[in-house]
Amino acid sequence: MSQSDTNILADEAYFSHNRSDAVSFDANSADGIFGVVHDLGNLIQVASSALNMISRSPDIEMAPTLLPIFASARISLQRAGTLVQQTMRLASDGNAAAEPVDIRACLMEIEALARATWDRNIAFEIYASETLPIFRCSRVGLQSAIMNLLLNARDAMPDGGVISIIATAIDDERAAAGIELRISDNGLGMTEDVLRRASDPFFTTKASGLGGFGLPMVTRFVQEARGHLRLESEPGRGTVVTLRLPVDG
Repeated sequence: MSQSDTNILADEAYFSHNRSDAVSFDANSADGIFGVVHDLGNLIQVASSALNMISRSPDIEMAPTLLPIFASARISLQRAGTLVQQTMRLASDGNAAAEPVDIRACLMEIEALARATWDRNIAFEIYASETLPIFRCSRVGLQSAIMNLLLNARDAMPDGGVISIIATAIDDERAAAGIELRISDNGLGMTEDVLRRASDPFFTTKASGLGGFGLPMVTRFVQEARGHLRLESEPGRGTVVTLRLPVDG
C-alpha cells in the first residue's frame, strides 16, 4: 500500500472516530454551521481520494461495466464540493453588504461556467435585456441563488433538456420598479403536493434523502431582497421559478 493510500485510510479513521459529534451544534449558530460544512468538505476530499485510488485498481480495468458508475460518483462528488464552496463563501460573508450588481453580466458568467462543466445534453436559452436596472444585493448571494435554481432544473432533466433564463425589467404602473427573473425547464415537473412543500427546509424527493437546501436558500435570499418568489410546475411539463426583485428608484 502506498503512502497516499495510507493517508486516505488514516483520514477516514480520523473522521469516523473523532468527529462523531460534528452534528452537535446550535442550528442558529453561524459558527456551528461553518464548522459542519468545513468537515463535509474534508469528507468529500477523502471520498474523492478513495474513489481515485479504487478506480486505478487492475480489477476495475477488467470490469468495464463499473466505469460509468465511477464516473457518476466522481461527478456527484464534484457537485458536492461546489455546493460546499458556495456555502462556505456565504458563511464567511455573513450578511454581506449590498453592492450594485449587473444581473445581465452575472447571468452570463454563470452560463459560461455551466456550459463548461455540465453535460452537453443540457442546453441553455438566455435572454437578458441590455437595459436592466442595477440591482443592489450581495453578489455572492445572487449567484448562489441562481446556481441553486439551475442545479434543480438540471436534476429534473436526467435525460437532458433545455433551461431557459429570462431577465426583464418590471414595467408595470401598479408594481414597484424592479427586475423579473424567470428560470424554467422542460423536465419532470412536480405534483401539487410536492410543489406546496418544495420550499420547506430539508424536504427532498431524492431517493438518497440528500437535498432540501437549495430552494429554501433561494427563498431566504429573495425575502432579504424584499422580493417575491413564485413556483409553477406540472408533472411532465417542467417547472418555472419566477423571482421579482425590487430596485431603488
